[in-house]
Amino acid sequence: MSDTRLSGLAASARLQAHRPYSLRRRLMVASMAAFAIIIALLSVSLWTYARSSANQTYDLLLRGAAIAVLERVTVTADGIDIDLPPSAMEILALDEDDRIFYRVMDARGATLTGMADLPTSDGFFTEPPPVAEPVFFDRAYSGEMVRFVVTGRTMLSADTPQWIGVQIGQTRIARTAMQHDLVLKGLVPLAALAIAGILLARAGIGLAMRPLAKIERDISERQPSELRPLDAQPPREIESLITAINGFMRRLDTSRGQAESFIADVAHQIRTSLAALYGHLETADRRGGASAMAVGRALDQARRTTRLTNQLLSHAMVIHRADKDMFEDVDLGEIVTRLVEEIVRDERAGNIDFEVDLPTGNGAARVKGDPIAIREALRNLVDNAIRHGPSDNHITLRVARTTLDGHPAFSIGVDDTGPGIPDAEKPKVLERFYTKGPAGGSGIGLAIVASVAESHKGRLSLSDRQPKGLSINITIPENPTVR
Repeated sequence: MSDTRLSGLAASARLQAHRPYSLRRRLMVASMAAFAIIIALLSVSLWTYARSSANQTYDLLLRGAAIAVLERVTVTADGIDIDLPPSAMEILALDEDDRIFYRVMDARGATLTGMADLPTSDGFFTEPPPVAEPVFFDRAYSGEMVRFVVTGRTMLSADTPQWIGVQIGQTRIARTAMQHDLVLKGLVPLAALAIAGILLARAGIGLAMRPLAKIERDISERQPSELRPLDAQPPREIESLITAINGFMRRLDTSRGQAESFIADVAHQIRTSLAALYGHLETADRRGGASAMAVGRALDQARRTTRLTNQLLSHAMVIHRADKDMFEDVDLGEIVTRLVEEIVRDERAGNIDFEVDLPTGNGAARVKGDPIAIREALRNLVDNAIRHGPSDNHITLRVARTTLDGHPAFSIGVDDTGPGIPDAEKPKVLERFYTKGPAGGSGIGLAIVASVAESHKGRLSLSDRQPKGLSINITIPENPTVR
């Protein structure tokens, strides 16, 4: 056998070992276990009831026979006269397999007539003399288990009253037969009830599984691109599961739509930028003396393409992280301070004056958020301010405490002294690849900022400054996960 075949068998064995459990099987096992416990309890109760009923029936016969014998005992001047009635024993001898034992005794337990070695109940013969109420007990005698009754009464005589007792025993053969008969007749309906219950439970489980089978069929028959919510009407026990699946499919559909739109835009923009770069370089190759200018334009286009590619990747990263649970405790003051230090070291900053306005105290501006996404948003705001502002631009990065829809929040703002944006253009600049002005750009920076604000359940706003300039604010709640 080849190694590939062995590997396949081993993989199959591992798959079988880790096969998911069957919900139908678990429900059936649980139902059968419940029925088994119920049947066991009912059987014990039935056995106890049958034994008690058999004892009560035959105990009445024993007591009647004992009373009949006791009534034929008299006290005379010559002593105690005992006349055993044949009818008393005939009643007990109706079952041919049972044997009968008897004796008549006095208050001290001395046998007057009958079998002297019959066992008695513990403590029966005590002072004062035994009571007249019958006492029933089981004892082993003559190799069999025997049911005994002891009863008596006080008789008047010429001298002193004396107590006379009668003890009669009967083997348990007839009682046991009656007990088994009652149990058997009771177990037959119980067994039928158990079988009917198991069949009904199986049918009920099958009916309960039908919604799951319908959902499985609905999903298996769908095309990969079909992400509409499930329209099944599930039982209440799995309603939350269906709601979660539908929510996941909606998020997946939204994410797929964003990815498709993003890929289409990226393909178009990179194709356009590379075509322009190729045209400039081709022109530089043909023009000879004018090639220096064409090469300059080609280099500028290359820079634009590089910036566009970096921002597209940044946008993809922000969108990807928006779907993940990547929030942590973020110090906005630390992000702003490090970003300004990094920008100041960049040669593109030139003579631009930077100012930072933060809340006082360490850790005074902390939120739950994605530090990488927030930093990327601020970086794009500062880059836009540098690109579209004058050479002596004054850029302020500020963080201030505020509220958002009644919840504690922080406003992160970037102010500049550039030309600003007309009111009619403000909604458009938030769209991807929309550019305006001679500075050009990729048209994706503010789209990144808007995505970060949305992922943090925040708000992005643009407003003009006086006498000139633009102010862009991102308002982020302290804890977006509770909104």
